[in-house]
Amino acid sequence: MSIIFKALKKAEEESKVERAPVKKTQAYHFGNKKLWGVIIIGIAVLAVSSFAGVYLAKNKTLSKLFAKPSKKVVDMQPKPVPVSPQPAIVPKPQTPAPVSGGTDTVKLHEDAIKHIRDKKYSDAEDILKKAILAKPDDAMMQNHLGLALRNQGKHKEALTYYGKALKLKPDYYEAMNNLAVTYEMLGDNKKAKLFYKKALSLKPSYAEAHLNYALLLEAEGDNLAAESRYQTFLNLSSDEALKSKVKERIKGIKK
Repeated sequence: MSIIFKALKKAEEESKVERAPVKKTQAYHFGNKKLWGVIIIGIAVLAVSSFAGVYLAKNKTLSKLFAKPSKKVVDMQPKPVPVSPQPAIVPKPQTPAPVSGGTDTVKLHEDAIKHIRDKKYSDAEDILKKAILAKPDDAMMQNHLGLALRNQGKHKEALTYYGKALKLKPDYYEAMNNLAVTYEMLGDNKKAKLFYKKALSLKPSYAEAHLNYALLLEAEGDNLAAESRYQTFLNLSSDEALKSKVKERIKGIKK
């Protein structure tokens, strides 16, 4: 029995040894099948991609559909040369007699106007304040002092002197224009419009006020009304350089 038992055990061990390679071989064959499957799928994908590329290259319509969207190019038109609001400066003041005490207000006023034209606003302010102390009832000097202050960014102080000028001379349309410009710079368009209209009611041919009113209307988006005011300015003004800028501005709002 022991001999038989040993023989059976030996046969069992041999069968285990023989079966082990068979499993490995089967796994190896199975792995080969998976590998070949991946290779075949890859070849198929490449073939389809190549065919699609050739087809799309020939067919422009489909090529456009599959192409990446390009960035939209916006054709930006250059803006017209800006026109600054026009302050009213009287070229040469009237010639009142010097006040008692020896202060020559006429000379001081003329010097102040020269400083304003040279953009030396602080010097103009100092001179005008001295002249106004000697002659506080001069509306023109009050107006020009407001102008010197406004150009230094002292807008609220400028309003005070424009107001004084108008109290002294209620029909002073140049001061009304300057007052409107200052209110506009402070962002109070409602009051700016009011004083532009008042200035133009006193002098309908006041070209600078038409221009300033047009600039305000354009800034608010009322291009039709702005264009009308610009055209009025062109009809009234003799300043060819400024008219040229306004014409360019009209072209800009029509686009």
